[in-house]
Amino acid sequence: MSKRTVRALRAGLLMILALLMAGTAVADSLEVRLNADTKVYESASTSSRAIKASKDLKLSLTAFAKGWGKVSYKGHVGYVKLKYLDLVDPVKAYVSSDTAVYKTAGGSKKLTTAAKGTVVYIVGVDGNYVHVKSKSGAMGYIKASALSASRVLPDDDDDDEIAAVMGSAADAVPASLRSSTTSSGGSKIEYTIYVAQNLIGAPYAADANPPKTFDCARFTHYCYDKAQSGAMKGSSLSQGNDDRYQKIDYDGLKRGDLVCFDTVSDEDLCDHVGIYIGDGYFIHASSAARKVILSSLKSGYYKRTFSWARRIFAD
Repeated sequence: MSKRTVRALRAGLLMILALLMAGTAVADSLEVRLNADTKVYESASTSSRAIKASKDLKLSLTAFAKGWGKVSYKGHVGYVKLKYLDLVDPVKAYVSSDTAVYKTAGGSKKLTTAAKGTVVYIVGVDGNYVHVKSKSGAMGYIKASALSASRVLPDDDDDDEIAAVMGSAADAVPASLRSSTTSSGGSKIEYTIYVAQNLIGAPYAADANPPKTFDCARFTHYCYDKAQSGAMKGSSLSQGNDDRYQKIDYDGLKRGDLVCFDTVSDEDLCDHVGIYIGDGYFIHASSAARKVILSSLKSGYYKRTFSWARRIFAD
């Protein structure tokens, strides 16, 4: 394998190479350790002769193919299942789109959801899944296809607008746009905005648990449903494509509309949602700011990524 390929490997592509390559020697061997008591086999087959090896034993990985790693230890060569090998020096990678994190490879038990742009550290490979740990040290498995070796921006982290909004006076709704309707018995639009404005500053979480934490879709779902139960569907994609409600273009925006944005390079055109409150402002749960914030779509990132709006209430 060329030095260029080795550099790519160290940059976060071990999981892809291990899945796709037929087995090529690694020019500079990688230091790995056993993550469990297991066996080291004479060849890449469980029917070959084997010896027991203890967890945390350090080995050198010199090649890999079809779930097996070729390892060496003090001049001796053997084979170990890749799922039992962790990198001694984890490789930094980025979540390329919101994705599930599982307790085990194979997706049998979901632990949480990792948001697009989240930094993880690759420690190993198991089939189509990559064993990762978070900055806090939490461990889990993510599909290899959901990771990138290059930095990935969160859905709404694209320009200085976010930096200006975070922790600034923009977190307070302008007096002229605030709602004073405190009951769902009045205007549904105004009550939706009343609920939304009073959640500014609430924490963002990919595995949201309203009203303690929100992601963008759970925030809009929570606010609109407070005004009218069953008003909203669950995901940003389903909300933006809910044909029960009139589709509105940018020039037709009115207070209380659901605003939809195309923030991911795919074909659905609705990856992020918020609640329009008038005069170019909307309230949304921001993965970049890690909280519910007020933002402007008059110009900049949100103007560029605006797809359409939905008229949820007409009162």
